Amino acid sequence: MGLFKKMRELGGGVSKDLMQNGLLGRGIITDIQQTNVSTGVDFDPSHVCVFTMEVALDNVPRYTATCRQSVKATILPQLASPGTTVAVRVNPTDHSEVAIDLGQAPPEVTLSEQDGKVGSAAQILEEGVPCHAVIVQSQPLGMKNKAGVDMHAFMLTIMREGRPPYQVQVGMPVPPDAVPLIYPGNKVPAKCLADGQDHDVVIDWQAALTEATATG
Repeated sequence: MGLFKKMRELGGGVSKDLMQNGLLGRGIITDIQQTNVSTGVDFDPSHVCVFTMEVALDNVPRYTATCRQSVKATILPQLASPGTTVAVRVNPTDHSEVAIDLGQAPPEVTLSEQDGKVGSAAQILEEGVPCHAVIVQSQPLGMKNKAGVDMHAFMLTIMREGRPPYQVQVGMPVPPDAVPLIYPGNKVPAKCLADGQDHDVVIDWQAALTEATATG
């Protein structure tokens, strides 16, 4: 069985059991490495690629996984855009075994309380120092935090005292009232940890809504 499994993986094949019985989750593609292996006929080839993804399952901390899988040449460009989200199948007993499921829409998932990428948002708002963020890009992540608030991915330009502006990519919850404030070029108040990493930043939506109301 081990030999057949290795041959299947080399050719970019996916286990039928995994596709039928695997847990359905979301995968954000962060990297694609195309191999020298192709399958199919010349007029309709599939290329074997190694996909690196950030995987999200219901109530499981997000994690990074890779899979080797063949994808039709006509579909591959659609997956190459930064931040492309796909449905994935995950082995229930081994979460490192994943496969892209192009036959399913990415499901909405609820993030775990232990998800470190969002668990510090409250701490940053409470302990952070004021700064400003300019929204460059954003997109819904199709996820909710434990409070049921929709998560969004952002590319932000951060302006804080004592250093030049810099860009970060972060995910954070956005309350429904603040969704109209999500547009490119909007400058909003934020908080960042004084001694933290560049990504230790969160938009202060309450302050942003107060400012918008005052200026409106």
